[in-house]
Parts: sequence; C-alpha cells; structure tokens
Amino acid sequence: MLLWTACAVACSDSDPAPQPDDEGPTPPPDKEQQVVCGIEKPEEGASVNLAEKLTIAGTGVATVGEIEKVVLKVGGIVVPEVTDVPFEIEYTFPAEQVEGELKLELSVEGDAGATASTEVTVTTYRKEGPAAPVEGTMTDARDGNVYKTVKLADQVWMAENLRYLPEQHDDVSDTEPRYYIWSDYDKDTQLGAEALKVYGAFYNWKAALQGEEPQTSADQAPIRGVCPEGWHIPSQAEWQQLAQYVLDADMAAVGSNGEVDETAIAKALAMDYPDDELMWNLPSMIEGDPQPTWPGIDKSKNNATKFSGIPIGFRSYSFNPADGGVQWDHASYSAGWWSSTQGVMGEGYCAVVRMWSDNQRFATDSNFIGGVGLTVRCLQD
Repeated sequence: MLLWTACAVACSDSDPAPQPDDEGPTPPPDKEQQVVCGIEKPEEGASVNLAEKLTIAGTGVATVGEIEKVVLKVGGIVVPEVTDVPFEIEYTFPAEQVEGELKLELSVEGDAGATASTEVTVTTYRKEGPAAPVEGTMTDARDGNVYKTVKLADQVWMAENLRYLPEQHDDVSDTEPRYYIWSDYDKDTQLGAEALKVYGAFYNWKAALQGEEPQTSADQAPIRGVCPEGWHIPSQAEWQQLAQYVLDADMAAVGSNGEVDETAIAKALAMDYPDDELMWNLPSMIEGDPQPTWPGIDKSKNNATKFSGIPIGFRSYSFNPADGGVQWDHASYSAGWWSSTQGVMGEGYCAVVRMWSDNQRFATDSNFIGGVGLTVRCLQD
C-alpha cells in the first residue's frame, strides 16, 4: 500500500476511459488496468559528477495484467539496456555530455494499454579525479643504480628506497653523516649486498640532508641532500600532498564494512606481501597472541599507488650496552622516511613520515632525533 501511494504521487496515469463505440463490453471499474512508475535513484535535485558512473534505479507496477514496455531516457536519449522493471543500472555519461540540468524520464506501458511516466531533474558537473599511477624508471648517474618511479598526479616519486652508499658506518652520530645497511650487515658480503638491494640504504639526518639546514616553512627551496641530481628530499608538505592524492583518487583502503577509511592511506602506499605472513605484521611479545595485520582488510590489495612502501623499520639508539649502543626497531610492520622539514620539537628534530600496519596510520608529523637511521625516498624536482 505504501509503494502504491508513493508511485501514484510520482507518476501520472493516462489510461483513457472506454468510449461508447468501443467494441466489447466495458470492464467493471475495479478491473481497469492502471500502471504507476517511479525513479528511486537519483533523487530530484541531486548533484551528479559526469566523470563518474551514475546509479539509476526505477520501479513500476500494474494493478491488472503486466507491464510490457519500459523506456528510460537520459537527456532525451533512450537507454537501451532498460527493458523491464524494477531495474538498477550503472550509467556512463557520454564524453560530450555538458554540465547543467539533466532530465531523466521513465515511462511504462501495460499489456492492456495503460501508460504512466515520471521524471527527475539533476544538476551535473564534471570533476575529474587524479590520473592513475604512471610507472617508469630512472638511473642514478653516481653509481648506475636503476630505480622504479611512479607519477602520482604532478609528483614523480622513486618507487624504491634510495640505495646510494658512499661509505658504511656502524656507530651513531648527530653531527656527522652516517650511512648504514639493514641490521648492519657488511656491504661486501652477499647478505649485505642483498639487504641494500631490497631495502635500500639507511641514513642519519646529516647524511640525508648532506649537511644542509632543514626547511622551516613550506615556501623554502627544495633540499637535494643525498638524492641524485634533479631530485630532492621531500618536505613534510610534499608528503602530505602524496596523502591527499590517495584520498582524491579514492585509493584509501576499504574495510570489511565496505566504507573507505581515510586513516588507511598507508595501505595504498604499502608493498603487497599476500603470501608472506611476516611482512606488515606486528610481532607479538606474548607467545600465542594473534598477529594484527591491516584489520579486516585483504592484504593482497595493498599498493594501489605503486609506491611500494617496505616495512623495514629504522635504526634507533639503544640504552642497552649489550646492543653496542644501537638496535633495529619495528621491522616487519613499520615503514619510515626522512623529510627535509624541521620537527615541531625544535632544533635537532626532523618531521618524519611513518606508517604502521597495526593501526593503519600514515603520519607526517612524527619527530625523530637526527642520529636515527632511516630510509630515503627521493622526489623529482
């Protein structure tokens, strides 16, 4: 009864009353065919992006007999795939569709000739999303290393951690450049060479910025630092621009409830390891505890941006003399990179970009002291 009332308001019945010269007996009033129809999606007055598909849904019923003809028009053009009711389709606008008011019309006809029609008017606009990632390569002329790159909107990023290693250290310094290989493997061994190839080199802040003063405002010139010519250490604002690309391109991770979680930018930047139970897992300190990993989300769908973030942690200070003054932290579930921006904690601190699998965060406001060893991603000038 509610459906009938709603449709009756939306649609007009045009079944003519029988004329005296009609052949055959006039059917009783309660047997006359009446039809009604309605457009359920989109709503009247809705704003519609021409760059996206439009969901159109419609209904129709007949009091007697059946509906045998259904016609849907968008902007006066018949949509051929709609031939029955109810229906729901994903409509793609033609490239030449102009912005402004657009009328959607639905008409139905019953098998006894009764007809009804309805219409909805929407306002269209065109907003194109960012272009899809464009992959490429670049070669570092200093050592011949070849890197994958990815263009995300108007930024071109290295899609691998920088491997430039002019020397290797095992001590800690806040004042002098220091270069490391993961877990302090020797660069001249097979294990060290493989670690450098897969994970990249680790740098303290002096090495990353090559002694230049950090940026304190967004309008300062880029700092090349340890990057190849034509590339630079990304500022905090440039990292934030990368995060915004993920949101604008609708790449933020989709949870088990089907909703986009805007805090899950990290997932779109994280290398996919669908068959590796260790990567992007938080190690438990208690035997038998479950290993959290991208909660409720299929890990195999990581890396929509092709940025390929690696959860390899960082080289930190240690207060345990048995560790020789340093230790490697957060491997397997955390990634981090230097920015060129001074941290809010003041001189000696840098704004560090980090992401974690245990809470799916992408943060550009961490603060590390300059002696920590972190990886570097270079951004093209």
